[in-house]
Amino acid sequence: MGENSAIQWTKHSWNPWQGCQKVSPGCDNCYMFRDKTRFGQDPEVVVKSKSSTFNRPLRWDADAKALDRIDHVFVASWADFFSKEADDWRAEAWAIIKRCPNLIFQVLTKRHGRIADHLPPDWGDGYPNVWLGVSAENAEWWNRRVSALNSVPARTKFVSYEPALGPIDGCSAAGIDWVIIGGESGHDARPFELAWAKTAIDICERDGAKPFVKQLGAVAMEEAPVYNGALPDAPPRLVQLHLKDSHGGEEDEWPVWLRGQRHFPVST
Repeated sequence: MGENSAIQWTKHSWNPWQGCQKVSPGCDNCYMFRDKTRFGQDPEVVVKSKSSTFNRPLRWDADAKALDRIDHVFVASWADFFSKEADDWRAEAWAIIKRCPNLIFQVLTKRHGRIADHLPPDWGDGYPNVWLGVSAENAEWWNRRVSALNSVPARTKFVSYEPALGPIDGCSAAGIDWVIIGGESGHDARPFELAWAKTAIDICERDGAKPFVKQLGAVAMEEAPVYNGALPDAPPRLVQLHLKDSHGGEEDEWPVWLRGQRHFPVST
């Protein structure tokens, strides 16, 4: 948690506060709950991080400026930025974000209903260095959360379809700039069908969003033809891919058709 994140689509993870409560099926196997429990902490208690952590983006911004580059920061990997328990601290976090023009803050939430009422007063069309996103694990939550996201202004909007727990056929990415796609990893990971990734990529292509396939997860499933005397029109069966990477994040292990799908949005 913190500097030089292992997450493929960001540089750093910043947790101005820590702790969360589960709100939908995508939360069931959340790594934060596992890690906090292992450390002897209650994962459902939201606490403000110590000052060195809370203010760390100021140092990252200075480092990025010195190197004449822009770095990405995933916000609240161990929490939810729009959690009600953090209402007293959020204005201070927004102030830090404003002071860091050399960082792009990737703010991702499952509290879609709280976004509109908890943006800063000077938000306008959105801060230029904030990508605002929602998590959506299946079609039901995609439709709920993406609708809420599209009801507020932001310079860049994104959806994290991870862990993908079901297909999103019939969903729309209109108004969305970026879609992260990924299967679940870790203990008790649930299956991720590669056909879901194909649908998500097709939706992105149709609606003008950029897809980023992060990982296939620990239980990646692919359709395979049925042989051994089966009827010619027998439907394909699902078989699990045997991947060396436990997260399924190594592109070289993916089917050829799925490689090269790690794109970033054009920031506005």
